[in-house]
Amino acid sequence: MFSLSNLNTAAIANTFKNSQLNASLEKLSSGSRINRAADDSAGLQIATRLASSRSAHSQINRNLNDGISYAQTADTGLQESAALLQRMRVLAVQAQNGINSDSDRAALNKEFNQLKNAVNAIAFNTEVFNRLPLVDDNDLLSSYVSSFDDVFTAGQTTSMESGLRSIAYIPAGSKGISISLDSFGADDDIQVFKTNGEHVIGTPLSDGAWGVNDINNANDIEDSFFLETNGYQPNATYDDSNLSTSGVSTHNGATFTFSGDGHPGTYLESLTIDETSEPLIISVVGNGYFNITVGWDSIGTQGSNPFSLGGVNITDSNQLGVGTEYISLDKTPATMTTLGIETTSLETQTSAEDALARIDSALEEIGESRAYYGAKINQMYSAYKQNAIMNENVSAASSRITDTDYA
Repeated sequence: MFSLSNLNTAAIANTFKNSQLNASLEKLSSGSRINRAADDSAGLQIATRLASSRSAHSQINRNLNDGISYAQTADTGLQESAALLQRMRVLAVQAQNGINSDSDRAALNKEFNQLKNAVNAIAFNTEVFNRLPLVDDNDLLSSYVSSFDDVFTAGQTTSMESGLRSIAYIPAGSKGISISLDSFGADDDIQVFKTNGEHVIGTPLSDGAWGVNDINNANDIEDSFFLETNGYQPNATYDDSNLSTSGVSTHNGATFTFSGDGHPGTYLESLTIDETSEPLIISVVGNGYFNITVGWDSIGTQGSNPFSLGGVNITDSNQLGVGTEYISLDKTPATMTTLGIETTSLETQTSAEDALARIDSALEEIGESRAYYGAKINQMYSAYKQNAIMNENVSAASSRITDTDYA
C-alpha cells in the first residue's frame, strides 16, 4: 500500500525526468549544449569570451579589407601620375632637340603645363574614406593662401587692391570674425567661398564687380578663379544655391551677418561670422583699392582643416590597450610641389634639360611610393589570412564547448 510520501517522491522523480527530457529536446532542437547558465556555468563563461573574440576577428578582417582598399586606391592614383610623367618626359626630350624653334617649344610647353596640372588634380582627387593619401599637409590651402591673422592685424586698417584673387583664408574653428570694407566709391565687394567652390557670401556673377574681371558665368569663374593658387580644390565647381547677398544666414552651423553690396550708395560693407566650421576663402572682387579693417576673438588652427588628415593605422590584432598592433599607412605626397616639378617648363633647351632631370627624380619617387603600397598590401593580406585562421580556430573551440553532442 502506497503512502503519501511515496506518491510525493514518485511525482518529484517524474518531474525531474520530464525536466531532463525537455532539456535534452531543447539541446537537440537548438543545436546548442548550453542554453542557460545552469547547463554549464563555466562553459558558458568561456563560450561568451570566445564569441567576443570571434566577432572581433571578423571586424579585424573588415578593417584589413578597408586598409587594402586604401592602399590600392593610392597606388592607382600613383600609377596614373607615373603615366603623365612619362608623357611629360617625352615632351622634355622632344623640346631638347635643337631643331625646334621657340614657337615649337611654346606649343610643347602648353601640353606640358596641362599635364602638370593633371598630376596635381590626381593628388588632390585621390580620396579614400575622407583621406588624401597623395597630398602633404604643406600642399593644403594654407600653402597657397595666407591665414587671416597672417595677412591682417586685428583692429588695424589695411589698404589693398581688389581683383580676381584670394586675399586670405579663415581657418576652421575661428570665432568672432568681423570685416569692415570701404571701397572709396568703387564697386569692390566682399566674397566668401568654400574650398569646393560654394559661394557663401557676396554678390552674384551678374554683378558689375565680377564683370570688370571678365567673369560672367560659372565656366568663367571655374576657369579663371577656382585655382589651387587661390586655395580651391582642383575639382571645385561653382555653386550659388545657398548664396546670401545680405542679412543673416547660416551655413554648415556658422552664422553670417552681411550688410550686402554698398554700391551704389555708401560703398561700405560689413561681415561678421560667429564661428567657422570649415576653412573659408575671402576675396574682394572689383577693380579698385579699398580699406579693410578686421577683428577676431580667436583664429582656428591648421589642424582644424578637414583636408589635413594624415596617414592611417589599420588594426591588426584582437588585443586591446597597450598590446594593440597596427599596420601604418603613411601619406605618399605626389603633387607638383612635393615631386619638385612645379617650376619646370620647356621654354628653352636649358629649361627642358632641367625638367628632364626633375621628372626622372619624380618618377623614382613615385616608384618608391608604389613599392611601399605594394609591400603594405602584401602585409595586410598576410595579416588577413592569419586572422582568418585564428578566427576559424576560435570558432572550432567555441563549437566544441557549446554544440550539442547528438551521439
